Amino acid sequence: MCSSSFLSYLKLPAVLLITCLTTACSKHHYKDYQGDWVPDLMTPYDLSNNTANAPVVYFATTRFRGLGIKFHRLLLATHVDDQLLEGAGRRSILDVSGKQALRLTPGKHSLSWCWVSMNALGTGGAKCGFGARDVEFRAGQRYVVDFTTRDDINGPPGRQVSTITIESEIRNLDTHEVIYPLKGIAKLEKE
Repeated sequence: MCSSSFLSYLKLPAVLLITCLTTACSKHHYKDYQGDWVPDLMTPYDLSNNTANAPVVYFATTRFRGLGIKFHRLLLATHVDDQLLEGAGRRSILDVSGKQALRLTPGKHSLSWCWVSMNALGTGGAKCGFGARDVEFRAGQRYVVDFTTRDDINGPPGRQVSTITIESEIRNLDTHEVIYPLKGIAKLEKE
């Protein structure tokens, strides 16, 4: 009797563990956003009024595994020239929407975006309010808004706080030139 009770006790945790492990092995991605960085498969949201040779701006996306759990981190455009994009914005900590690629008219534009991190277990978060003002986008060029993160854990045991530092840049995909932040401005901000 003792062994059947013990086995019944282990069934629920075993089922939960198997569910978590099979979910972590899936090709997890947030909502219906593209999980892997393949610009040619992204359909840009057209703000160019069908301008010939319109510049295209892609927003980075990446998937990785941490501690056996699949993560999807991505940037989503929310505003162009201070105008909210259709369907974009943050509705809650786990519900952020935006565009992964934009077709713009050539010239200067201001962009705003959110950084989103979600894992296969359904937890995650987002930080909005990233942006670049008056950036020059040239006709016929392709750009990427990319990001790097640094994860830190600080504090005494039992009261540790996890922080993620996010830095963004805008780069020309063909020339690899960083057009935001400009090196001189970034240097001044750090001093």
